[in-house]
Amino acid sequence: MTIERKAEPPRTPQVILTPDEEVTLRRVAFGQSDVRAMRAQDLTRLRNLRLIQDGKDGPCLTVSGRQRFDELPKAMLMDKGPKDLMSAMAKVFKTN
Repeated sequence: MTIERKAEPPRTPQVILTPDEEVTLRRVAFGQSDVRAMRAQDLTRLRNLRLIQDGKDGPCLTVSGRQRFDELPKAMLMDKGPKDLMSAMAKVFKTN
């Protein structure tokens, strides 16, 4: 008895983004920044890399852009619930 395994499709190498481009990608992902406030050269490169595309309300992430955004480092405590934050604060302010 042999076990057949499907070959995984080769993963495309991750594109190296500058810190400024990462910030711009985050701003597009959150949709909270006006296009005029974002760096034009970053937007151009992200479009060329097909990480963003123009939408009716401004730039938006493509599927690969969403994947790249999900791979970016997250802010500390960003993915933790309020209970964890309160526990962390309690430890800091704990009196002996």
